Amino acid sequence: MLAVDDTPENLDVVKGILTPEYVVKVAINGPMALKIVEKQPPDLILLDIMMPGMNGYEVCSRLKSNPETSEIPVIFLTAMDQTSDEASGFELGAADYITKPVNPPILEARVKTHLALKVSMDELNKAYGIIKVQKDRMEDELNVGRDIQMSMLPLEFPAFPDRDELSVHALLKPAREVGGDFYDFFFVNEDEICLVVGDVSGKGVPAALFMAVTKTMIKTRAMDDRSPASIITRVNDEMSADNPSCMFVTLFVAICNVRTGEFRFTNAGHNPPYMKRASGALECLDQRHGPIIGAVEELAYKESKTTMLSGDTVFIFTDGVTEAMDTDSQLYSEHRLENILGMTKCSTVENLVNETLASVESFADGAEQADDITILAFCLNEDPEQSTRHQTQLVIDAELSEIEKVNQELDAFAKELEVPGSIIKKLKIAIDELVTNIISYGFDEGDDHSIELSFICSDEQLVVEIIDEGVPFNVFDAAKPDTTLSIEEREIGGLGVLLVNELIDEVAYQRRNNTNVVRLTMNLRNN
Repeated sequence: MLAVDDTPENLDVVKGILTPEYVVKVAINGPMALKIVEKQPPDLILLDIMMPGMNGYEVCSRLKSNPETSEIPVIFLTAMDQTSDEASGFELGAADYITKPVNPPILEARVKTHLALKVSMDELNKAYGIIKVQKDRMEDELNVGRDIQMSMLPLEFPAFPDRDELSVHALLKPAREVGGDFYDFFFVNEDEICLVVGDVSGKGVPAALFMAVTKTMIKTRAMDDRSPASIITRVNDEMSADNPSCMFVTLFVAICNVRTGEFRFTNAGHNPPYMKRASGALECLDQRHGPIIGAVEELAYKESKTTMLSGDTVFIFTDGVTEAMDTDSQLYSEHRLENILGMTKCSTVENLVNETLASVESFADGAEQADDITILAFCLNEDPEQSTRHQTQLVIDAELSEIEKVNQELDAFAKELEVPGSIIKKLKIAIDELVTNIISYGFDEGDDHSIELSFICSDEQLVVEIIDEGVPFNVFDAAKPDTTLSIEEREIGGLGVLLVNELIDEVAYQRRNNTNVVRLTMNLRNN
């Protein structure tokens, strides 16, 4: 250690007390002390405050401003009448004060304590250095891992510049260097494209590895299997059979025929996507076809089907979107997502994806991202060589006598387009049932109301939309009647809606802009 004092007698006292235990060097002024420290930094410095030329405060300030000497503990030696200046010393970084004349036991104890603290601090700094090296190495490896993981995803957009009949855009924003979310899209033949979005349980390297295996399996299976249900069933069997880590993944897999617009999909425990129709209607594809992948073997997953028309967009995402939190731990939620999807009038799928992400980030307002965010949007564009679309609309008064006007308009529309009579017959029965329900139960008595109907026909399908401003009510959510019971035992109602479900290929309901929107779809090629 080093003792600094301009009075030789004081240095002799200090050396006499400490020399039996320590090697003590001495300096009689500040400049000499700094030279000694520069040549061989001591473990501790005992520093007198009042010295001519350069006082102890200046010496301490220079020591603490130098990274090479800033960690050396400094104990000020001060006269009894200088104790009021202790605050100044501590502000400079002094470790302690000892008053003169020096009390030997106090000096020995203070020196022993601060040397022990110095040894502990040196060991901590050494350990921190080792940890930092390892941390830097791990970060480098994780960054490489992230680059590898991202390279497995399609990142170049437009993805299919030669395919004007479709548009697709996606992004993945991991919460850590590597994550468990993934997306993919690829053609399985000339007309069919496979869309995949998944979310692996957990985060970090294990989730990233599980994600890579799952993504590879799906793409391999899709090359010789055109059924989303079959693909997911086979992947689940393989992942469940050898899964010692008990990890799992939620999956949404769809195959869209870009020529016919047929959209078949399977949801395995994933967030329900949305279908944003060209008309502005927003439909939630909320069918669930089985649980998460990797948990239970020998499950048979199911699939559903809908049809995309020109301008329709499917929006697929992971829970990192709806479960994003702001600084008050409030969730972004499905409600906010539906609002942004409903209000956003984007000319491209890229704008739709980017505006959604911007909305989530604006809501978070700087809060730490807790989960990976993945978004994929796919749009079926207008293709005049493959699809011709016809549309007509009419508005009727909310009176039962007006149903005949609807039938006449539908007959004229169908005749012009040569729609089979069997399809029109089914639609008339369904429209009669639904419009009658709206007129009978949808409005308050005494007010005049109207109902709007749209007929939309393409080469592949005929769509009827029924829009009213009545009370919110999804007729398709009503409990199905138990047809095994006798008429006397059965509750009244429900048979008409059951009949509609039997007659119509696809039915959907949405509450949009304070209106009820019922959508009926008949596939022309299958009837």
